[in-house]
Amino acid sequence: MTDSYLYNGQSPDEHVASCPDCRAAIALLDQPGPAVTPPPTLREAVLSKARRRRSPALTAVASVAAPYAEQVALMDDLLADLSADQWDAPVAKHGTVRGLVEHLADNDGAIARFMGVPVAGETTLHRRWRGQAGHLLERVSSSNEVLLGVEVALAGARPARAPLRQALVQRTFETWTHADDIRAATDRSRAAPRDEHVHMIAGFGLALLPRALKGPRRNVSATVVLTGLGGGTWTIPLSPVPDHVAVLISADAVGFCRLMANRWPPDAFPYAAEGDSALARDLIQAAATLGCD
Repeated sequence: MTDSYLYNGQSPDEHVASCPDCRAAIALLDQPGPAVTPPPTLREAVLSKARRRRSPALTAVASVAAPYAEQVALMDDLLADLSADQWDAPVAKHGTVRGLVEHLADNDGAIARFMGVPVAGETTLHRRWRGQAGHLLERVSSSNEVLLGVEVALAGARPARAPLRQALVQRTFETWTHADDIRAATDRSRAAPRDEHVHMIAGFGLALLPRALKGPRRNVSATVVLTGLGGGTWTIPLSPVPDHVAVLISADAVGFCRLMANRWPPDAFPYAAEGDSALARDLIQAAATLGCD
């Protein structure tokens, strides 16, 4: 291209002299205004949203890491929005919001240590929890499907071990549960996970249900139909070789996940049952013991 084409027959200097827009632009370049300091929370807000949108490369890893990443980002946003007084708001199972976040960080810590996450230095509780969860997600996201099959200890009063992929579903489940605890303690509305994440959490808990059932083993199966967002149908063998399906239980999927977290008293939980009603009651009672408190 030639100057005559670019400037309509004018030289660059002649064009600038006759164009107010270009004169203003050059004046800004010659005398830039003072730098504006970004808000102190901008970096964390941008990183939080980026982590929520970023998915691991491997589909198998993404299927368990992405739901956990989303709940971590939501919890991070929630904690950043708390006032100093709200950190001391009472929470039934852990004293205060602060005590609850300490409990969550401790439970996350077992998997973090397994993944080789370094211990955080002196920092606020919020940043310590968030840094640990973030490093854990980075380690998981860069791993492969073989690691997801390695057995690790699950959190909770009842000793249990399961593959890492299941432990990450539990991390998703517990983070959501405790975020809802904080929302309730600070007069915020509860929030359910995505439909597919509800389905994943329900499947995780139902797989543990036979071990949580008290009393002698029944040589039968139970079918659980969960309705609404994230619902589905699961048939659970209660013994190695069950004879038949003894009971069919139907309930709301999100409500059932809250029952598993013991956030819905089993005696007041709404469900319908066909078949062995006593077994249905035992299964509902057992489901309420699957949380991480």
